[in-house]
Amino acid sequence: MNQFDKNQIITLDIQDPQQIKLALTQYKALLDEDRAFSDSQFDVEFKQLGKDGKRRLQPQDSGNNLNLLQSALNLGQEGGSHHYNHPIDDDTETYISEVILFAAALQYPEIKEVVVETAQAIVAYSRRQNDTDEMWLDDMRVFGVEALYMLAKTDIRYTFLLAQFFVPYWDDEHACGYESYLSSLLHEHGWHKEIIKAFIWCDNDNFRSGMFQNDRYSDDCSYQPLGEYLCQHPEHYEQFKALVVARFQAEPVLLEHVDTMCDEDEEEDLSTYQPVVSLYQSLFPHTCFYDDEEAKDSFMAMPFFGSTLENEAYDLQQKVQSQVVGPLVKIAQSAITARAKYRAYLARDERKYELNYGSNLLKPLVLAMPQGESLWRYIESGEPHTVLETLCEVDVLELAKLHASDMAEHLIDQLSSFERNNQGIADELESVLSLVRGDLLTDHFSEEVEYTQPNGMVLTLTVRKDTETSLLQARAQQYLRVIDVFYHALGKREFSKYMMASLTEGDEALLSREAYYQRYTQLSVSDIKSAAESAKAKNIQSIFHHFTNQDELLCRKHLKLVDEHFRSSRALCHPEQWPQSDMGLMTLASYHLHCDYNQRIGDDITEALVTYLNDNHIWQLAAQHIIQKCHKKSDHYNPENLGLSEEQIARICDHFTADTPQDDLVSILALVQPHLYRDECCRGDLYLNKFSEQQPSYQLFKDHDDDFQRFTLAAFWLRQLPLPLQNKADRLWQFIIALAPVRVARNVLRAYSDDHWDIEFNNILDGIDVYEHLSKAGIDSGILNAYEMSYQRYDFGRYVNWIEIYSEIVSDDTSMFGSMGRKKAKAMERGLAYINECTKVEFLHHVSLKHPEVAVDFDHDLRRAIDIFAQLNLHSWEHALAHESGKDCLYFGEGEKLPKKLHKAIVADSLSIHDKPCHVDGRSWEACTVLQQQGDNYVIVMADHEVPLAWYEDKLPSGPLLVFSEQVERAAIVKRVAELQVQSNRINGIVEQTMAYLDNEMEFDAMAALFKEQISTEFMRIDADEYHMYSLRQFVWMLDVKRRNKLVRLLLNHDYRGFKLIEAQMEQPWLLHQLAHNEIDFETYLSNSDEYEGEASETGMAFILAWLFDIGVKSEHLMLFCIKRSHFDVCREFIVAHARGQYGSFKQSLSYLHAGRRAELPEILSQEADAEVLLALLKKDKSRKVKEAVSHYCS
Repeated sequence: MNQFDKNQIITLDIQDPQQIKLALTQYKALLDEDRAFSDSQFDVEFKQLGKDGKRRLQPQDSGNNLNLLQSALNLGQEGGSHHYNHPIDDDTETYISEVILFAAALQYPEIKEVVVETAQAIVAYSRRQNDTDEMWLDDMRVFGVEALYMLAKTDIRYTFLLAQFFVPYWDDEHACGYESYLSSLLHEHGWHKEIIKAFIWCDNDNFRSGMFQNDRYSDDCSYQPLGEYLCQHPEHYEQFKALVVARFQAEPVLLEHVDTMCDEDEEEDLSTYQPVVSLYQSLFPHTCFYDDEEAKDSFMAMPFFGSTLENEAYDLQQKVQSQVVGPLVKIAQSAITARAKYRAYLARDERKYELNYGSNLLKPLVLAMPQGESLWRYIESGEPHTVLETLCEVDVLELAKLHASDMAEHLIDQLSSFERNNQGIADELESVLSLVRGDLLTDHFSEEVEYTQPNGMVLTLTVRKDTETSLLQARAQQYLRVIDVFYHALGKREFSKYMMASLTEGDEALLSREAYYQRYTQLSVSDIKSAAESAKAKNIQSIFHHFTNQDELLCRKHLKLVDEHFRSSRALCHPEQWPQSDMGLMTLASYHLHCDYNQRIGDDITEALVTYLNDNHIWQLAAQHIIQKCHKKSDHYNPENLGLSEEQIARICDHFTADTPQDDLVSILALVQPHLYRDECCRGDLYLNKFSEQQPSYQLFKDHDDDFQRFTLAAFWLRQLPLPLQNKADRLWQFIIALAPVRVARNVLRAYSDDHWDIEFNNILDGIDVYEHLSKAGIDSGILNAYEMSYQRYDFGRYVNWIEIYSEIVSDDTSMFGSMGRKKAKAMERGLAYINECTKVEFLHHVSLKHPEVAVDFDHDLRRAIDIFAQLNLHSWEHALAHESGKDCLYFGEGEKLPKKLHKAIVADSLSIHDKPCHVDGRSWEACTVLQQQGDNYVIVMADHEVPLAWYEDKLPSGPLLVFSEQVERAAIVKRVAELQVQSNRINGIVEQTMAYLDNEMEFDAMAALFKEQISTEFMRIDADEYHMYSLRQFVWMLDVKRRNKLVRLLLNHDYRGFKLIEAQMEQPWLLHQLAHNEIDFETYLSNSDEYEGEASETGMAFILAWLFDIGVKSEHLMLFCIKRSHFDVCREFIVAHARGQYGSFKQSLSYLHAGRRAELPEILSQEADAEVLLALLKKDKSRKVKEAVSHYCS
């Protein structure tokens, strides 16, 4: 059976109209009952039933409508020609029987009514689902479209059904090209009344525009837009509006998408949607208005029927609303159902922490089974055991639906939609019984007590009474008996390996593997023993898989498995029994040797392990892996012939494999480091160290596989052994710790960690032991301490302790312990340069807050952060040149958009520079042109060498164009371009002048002018958005108050996007103020700072607003900031006060906001006692959207 073959077969004689009618009726019933699809896949096929039995329908079965059928199929995204040249037999993956049926049906006028009713059912299903994921016919096409198109093609009155079918939530990435169906009908009929009706009834903006617009990214049209047609035929405009009213009286517009996982108080206010306005926006072509509200405002302000497009849209919106009861939009039924299911799930999920909730959920299901009372007694007490023998298989889910509805819903939550049966329950039994397991296996009886040893170490111990221990054991047996009942009720099906592992593995296993097989399989005694042996073999194979799977990091769990299953049998440690050689197995062999050494074992197997490593050339493999992560001259694409030569590659191999290598560590590092592939932060053409300035990031340690962990562990373990392997192991170890000490330490620490990703030690002594070994192995203790601090950042007690340790750096204690503490702190200071710089800066800031006596010098890092900011946001040279030239630059913009009044002939002369690149910084494909007016012509000053001069003879340049006046010296233009094209000089200048500004050596106005000239506002970025890296967001809080105020004023006034500087830590100013005035201690500051990350308290918001206004941040920027956070009372108060005349010109602030933001103000202002006066400020707003909002809150 093919993947998309259908299971529900409707047979008919395709030549008999009455049988066609009956087939359509059956199909309609399936659609109406949501049974036409199975697992989101169309599951219906129509077949011919004749004397020779059943066969699949062929295109020729469409009779006289073959051409009609072909026209419908040809418009699909994959076309239709491949359907016509071969018969459709049982093995053919072609599913067009629905199309054939409709084509055949449309031959017979007497069954037209049923055809229309079935078409309506197709549309109704589509609109109930509002999601193409629920409409796929196969992997290329959705159902229904061709049928609706053929109906519209033969009767234009039904075009609106086709339009309705194209729902708002349409996957235009996969179900693409379907706009051509409506577009072809428009091209055939023009803007006929029924085509206009279809436009109005279509709830998908892209499909409406797609009727006449080529694509959404271009204004180019394939047909006259409807708006333009109505302007040319004003007599049809009233008819258009009447059709709009009639449409909304008949049915609301479908919402594209709603959040189905929201609480009741978060539901959408359907009355706020404006579907008529959206309809008007699609009357004319436009590109997407995403993140460009000003462009949208300008578009809606276009003249239209003596007014504006916006005014006409809102006038009709009001008229429609006055004649329609209820909202003009609605939520699809599927979304309503999904939302109800989610809330029911939340209600169940809330109860999972109730005592015995899982058992109470289970009990009605067990009681509903045959001899249910006896089964429940068996679960509780173990008697009568014989009741299990009488329990036959039952349909567990159906039984639950009838007698235990809550349990049924829980089962459905855990099962895949295509496995809601006994087999599915057996496969997912571990998750199905999760609530019961929580009831019966959770230790509700133990208590944690702290014990302080004489040396001051605090131990946390878990204590429980002996009687409670026996009670826990009894509850564990009850859990096993629950599984017994399910095992029999599910027909004695085998459970998944995860269920078996949950019962047989771990420190608190309930069964041995052999006991599991006896209880939950139907194997014989001999087979059980064989299965147990097989299980042991599977465990060994599983360990092999863990070690050889390069996508899996090794951790303590894997080493414990080795200890449990390998080390208990010496013979298993012999590599002759292992699979084919692999680096993971060499790591396993290294671990065995390490264990042998620590356990004082030395035998023939030890020798075999050493031989295994030597014979498989472990160090050669390491060298090859390092070389693989380097640029090489032999690389396939290497136009500049960079990278390692063959001779250098031989030197690298010699260093790691020879007994006495030619090169020492220093020379091999100097050779390899420049050629290693980097794993850097890439932003456009900007590449930055991801971790810190001091520590490059190498792909060698971040290759989406094991991060070089297996080689690292082998070197770490083998270098500790008194064997010949030791020297080469240490050579590799010293190389990698010199490259990336933190990454190497992490690889080792992960192997001993109790967590598979984060570094966690359930026993603190284990962690201390590993760190001591790493320090003895040559990793600087300061680096290790800095790294340990970094991953303990959110362990409050330990993190604060690290701050105390570092504060010893200024201690004047001359005692032995004082000197040790100071030495440790100084080492940690050096180590901070190697950890994530973001964590480093945050830590130093916290140190300075807790211990102001510790002087933190971050001047270099601040400069670098400003440098990165400038690199990320630097205007290209042509923009900077145009801005600084002022009126001498007659035009700057896209060449093709040069105003007609500025058009002149473009000529070249002997001074024209055309022999070198002239393009936008970092965009070699975007050529720039510099022209200067000379009389009646423009003379080319500079043009890109790849653009032929002949291009300019009859057309304008397509890229950025600068036109200068005759008054400017040509040589001065050329000189200034050359200066501006050296980005490094501009960036250095910005950094130096910014630092001078912060040090009060430069006035704000001059600095703001420089930023306007050189720093972009569009998509301005405060940082590289790489969480490892520091940014100005951090340094702003480390600056003293005066410098902080100057930096914040500069960036927040340069552009509103500058607020990104403070948005992530809006509570910081208030917390720092309290800390500075001893109103809170450091611990409270740290706790609150973490709690309010990205948020703010009401008091904190009041403080930040007052601060920003006091330091001179523009009122219009503060206004927008408050509108976006109008859920804060203080933000609403700021807006109201501003409207009353405080904080500068309210009118100026209004002019800064786009219409959408201004339309949010009436709701805020209307709550005040003087609302009428305040709203009057907006009544004359040029935007109808704003006026409508005013009108709404005035009434």
